[in-house]
Amino acid sequence: MRSPMIRGVVGSVVVAVASLVTSVVPPSSWVASFPITGELRTSLLGRMVGLSFMVAGLGLMAWAWLSVGRRVMAGERLPLLRMTAYWTAPLLLIPPLFSRDAWSYAAQGALVAEGYNPYDVGPGVLSGHIVEAVDPMWMQTPAPYGPLPLAYGGLVAHLTMDPYVLMLAHRLLAVVGMLLIAWAVPRLATACRVDPLVATWLVVANPMLIMHGIGAAHNDVLMLGLACSAFALALTGHWGTAAVVAGAAAAVKLPGGLVVIAIAAVMSPRAGRALRFASLAIAGAVSVLTLVTIGELTGVGSGWLSALDVPGLVRSPFSIANLIGMAASGVLAWLGEDTAAEQALQLVRLAGMLLAIGLIAVLSLRSSIHHAARAVGIALLAVVLLGPSAHDWYFLWCLPFLAVARPGRRLTTIVTAVSLIFTIAAPLNSSLRGATIPILTTTALAIATIAPLLNHLRKLQPAKKTRVPVTAA
Repeated sequence: MRSPMIRGVVGSVVVAVASLVTSVVPPSSWVASFPITGELRTSLLGRMVGLSFMVAGLGLMAWAWLSVGRRVMAGERLPLLRMTAYWTAPLLLIPPLFSRDAWSYAAQGALVAEGYNPYDVGPGVLSGHIVEAVDPMWMQTPAPYGPLPLAYGGLVAHLTMDPYVLMLAHRLLAVVGMLLIAWAVPRLATACRVDPLVATWLVVANPMLIMHGIGAAHNDVLMLGLACSAFALALTGHWGTAAVVAGAAAAVKLPGGLVVIAIAAVMSPRAGRALRFASLAIAGAVSVLTLVTIGELTGVGSGWLSALDVPGLVRSPFSIANLIGMAASGVLAWLGEDTAAEQALQLVRLAGMLLAIGLIAVLSLRSSIHHAARAVGIALLAVVLLGPSAHDWYFLWCLPFLAVARPGRRLTTIVTAVSLIFTIAAPLNSSLRGATIPILTTTALAIATIAPLLNHLRKLQPAKKTRVPVTAA
């Protein structure tokens, strides 16, 4: 165990140091003028060096994770939570990785502190250090997030307007989300008759969750932690509390509320469709009431529902609806149908969301606990693939639920492969937008690192099935 743990820690430290060169930071920040790394940031060659070390560090972490996975699959009992803590620690104080979203969180909290409605105006109404690192694409757009992180950001912004401190405050929320996931996943796995250690390795120790969750400080991790906790609480019989926590998850990002599918399944495990629908309606009503109450109590309100289309401004290749819509729009534009071309993307996106909603409706009637977990995972995956926008870290949404839903060897291999790819290719995110040479270099490095690791997936052999005790729900 010692060798993979050290390898992962070294990889995490290398990523942390490389972030001082590659991450976008406010020019007034201490990072911009840090010795050696600050100088490397100012030249193309220096940034190439930083990106090379970044990919190498990510590769070391992914390699360590795979090595641990082989031993866990073989039946070894390893201290995975302690290992995850060691791998995460070097990332706690660094600039946000791969994305500028954390700087947007900081600016949106400042909007609340300054008395602006973040659902009406964008960070562009502010000036000074707080907006120096915000992505220009989001400067004039309202916040698409729920009232919980915005109210929290506003409270912290009343204490300081230092963007770096505000960013660290939002990373603290990601740490809370990570702790909630680490608490909930073993309990969900046990209830679904899955080895909790394997589920913990696949989810909690996953470098994709560590890097995109803690490293990039995305608030998706808090949403996911609350959603997993809601499911785990429902298994203890506290259905009302679970529905309230599901509403809190939706108050971070709306897809978190889909965990009510699992809560309803626990409320009526062997009931008919009518009773299951009634359970779903009750859990959903409590969650919606919680969501509205949080908005009113925090003073932020529910205006964010009208801003949910803001992420759709990014035409992500991970969304199937986007790919089909852009292809149809391109063909129509080539044929000279400019008006139809403009409408094609929106129509396909609408069709994708309607299809996702229909699939969610069917999945909501699943009965057993592990089927309910799988239903939530598939529902969240459908929202990602059929929705108007998708980023690589969005695939974290379905990870815990699929991992505890008795995944076979094939699904485990797929999840592992996707995690490896999205971990090592993470630097190819918005921080490299438009930079041709860094993009090509990073792509080549990522492919060279990913290929041999994917070859090791054949060595992931699950141990012989053992009965896992089931806790009473």
